[in-house]
Amino acid sequence: PEAEPLPPPVQLGEVSEEELRQYDGSDPKKPLLMAIKGQIYDVTQSRMFYGPGGPYALFAGKDASRALAKMSFEPQDLTGDISGLGPFELDALQDWEYKFMGKYVKVGTVKKTVPVEDGAPSTSPETTETTAAAEPEKAPATEEKPREVSSEEVKEKEDAVAAAAPDEGAKES
Repeated sequence: PEAEPLPPPVQLGEVSEEELRQYDGSDPKKPLLMAIKGQIYDVTQSRMFYGPGGPYALFAGKDASRALAKMSFEPQDLTGDISGLGPFELDALQDWEYKFMGKYVKVGTVKKTVPVEDGAPSTSPETTETTAAAEPEKAPATEEKPREVSSEEVKEKEDAVAAAAPDEGAKES
């Protein structure tokens, strides 16, 4: 009876970090979700890894970008904030992202927590205030800069590797 087939992935659209936490595996009737760089993936098929009691259970229901980039299980790294990461950490994160894109279905995105303008009801005031109070300066920078910075830094690293390539060719002779 427990080996029921997995239900098809549910498309969530854009959800807040608070809403994403509901998909941490504590409710067996809900899918198991995890985000990387703001993109939410259904990892239900890997419940033994990301579900309760699994080695990566603490990543479920969260954007674990920083933790994956740093290969960290520290609570302070369980965030989508990738600012300040070095090129090797960003490369590691990119590898994880490719792995997830190839293996799991993307089911939504994490809503950016930016201050609400003119009291627009796009997010609940509670969620916005709570997130803004917890990380007053990080929230906006987290969502806008890293995506551009990470691709630029990856490009710079690729260029540096390409520039170093002739040296390796000289070693062969």
